[in-house]
Amino acid sequence: MAAAIPPNFGGDRELAADPETAGLATALGDLSALFLQNLFLQRQAAANDDARARIDAQAALVRQTLQASNASRTREANIRELQPVTRVPAAPYGAVENVANIRMNNIPVFTGGSADTIDVISWISRIFNLAESRELTFAATINLLIQGSSKGAANYISEMKEENKTLYQIVQQLEMRYGSLTTIEDARIKCNNMARKPDEHLSDFIDRLRLMAKMACRQEPTEALRQRAVDILVEGNIRRVLPTSVRAALEERIMNRSLMGLPALSPRDIERECLDLEARRKERKLELKQMVQGKRHHVNKATLDVDSATSSSDEAEEEEDDSEHPRDFLINEIKLQRQRYALKGKPIDDRKVMKYAFRNYNQKFFGKNQGKQYPYGARAAQGGPPNKCGAEGHMMRNMACALKDKPLVDKACAKCGTGLHSADDCPKVYQKDYKAPADAADKESLKKEPLNG
Repeated sequence: MAAAIPPNFGGDRELAADPETAGLATALGDLSALFLQNLFLQRQAAANDDARARIDAQAALVRQTLQASNASRTREANIRELQPVTRVPAAPYGAVENVANIRMNNIPVFTGGSADTIDVISWISRIFNLAESRELTFAATINLLIQGSSKGAANYISEMKEENKTLYQIVQQLEMRYGSLTTIEDARIKCNNMARKPDEHLSDFIDRLRLMAKMACRQEPTEALRQRAVDILVEGNIRRVLPTSVRAALEERIMNRSLMGLPALSPRDIERECLDLEARRKERKLELKQMVQGKRHHVNKATLDVDSATSSSDEAEEEEDDSEHPRDFLINEIKLQRQRYALKGKPIDDRKVMKYAFRNYNQKFFGKNQGKQYPYGARAAQGGPPNKCGAEGHMMRNMACALKDKPLVDKACAKCGTGLHSADDCPKVYQKDYKAPADAADKESLKKEPLNG
């Protein structure tokens, strides 16, 4: 009885069954395996050790050709077929075939639609963890995938099962159809260009980024190298999307740990530090927002009935304005400007503090006495010629006002009849078709003067 051909002489080679689908690398590998098997038979029939040594030398050269063919076929498969992110085990988890009594209460049902609460990669990972704990075979794991899905996804898995697809092929097709599986280069580009959505929490962005990083690093040979590559990619992109203040605070914490002799932060520790720093930043912004709003005085007005002959019910009662008082706003604005210097760790510049405080004060309360309440932070609109003030009145030290750096007065201008500037500084005198208020009044009186009969 002839001895079985060992694997080092091509005994474990599975030859291509369909020549129509076999590539050049597969054909070359099959020829090398057949040549090795023939050399083994010649070695068995060799008469002496010298002949067997020559056969062994030829077999070593053929093995190099077979290894090169296998490597070329692997590269071809990687280029032609997208490898799944999920690591499918090489051997079954166990020998259990029955999945009828397995409960899946903690695993969401996957349908493949937009209403799913879990992505396909996380869902397959949970199914595999359950199959590993129950020691299922590959066939039972496929049945468990069907049991944990519904609608289109369950029908798709059942069809692949009927087509005798392996567990690896089913996972690959599921990720390609429902998981937006892409090439390694494209996944890495998406990681480096991924942006945070409006009002998206940092933890949600990290989850999306880590999933794409796993897709970009799925070709690493070992799990340790894969996890290391994922951590490097995630950490760099987290720093990219952090606000400048949070990034500077993170670098300061890392430097302080290094100066204290403590071990470097792990990738998970860096994620935790980023989440903590961003939460503190949101708290500071909320406190500053509350400070900017300032105090509001709400006065409850009491009703007073006066029995007097001079009083009249038709007279309109004055209503107190419950909006913020200008004096309180100016005081709060000065405090706020000082606090901003303190938060930045810089010495307080009183000149700039007063400058910005009065600028914000003028922007908010400009024209209030004339019944025009301007929104906070708004600039006065420049309407008309350059030497004409943008609105009625005059706002001191406002760049939008033509009367900048001119003194304020407590009554209207004698030449134009409006504004709080002096008559010597009135810009309307130099405008075309200017007429003094007295001339206009005389013309109106002439119009109303009765004619002689």
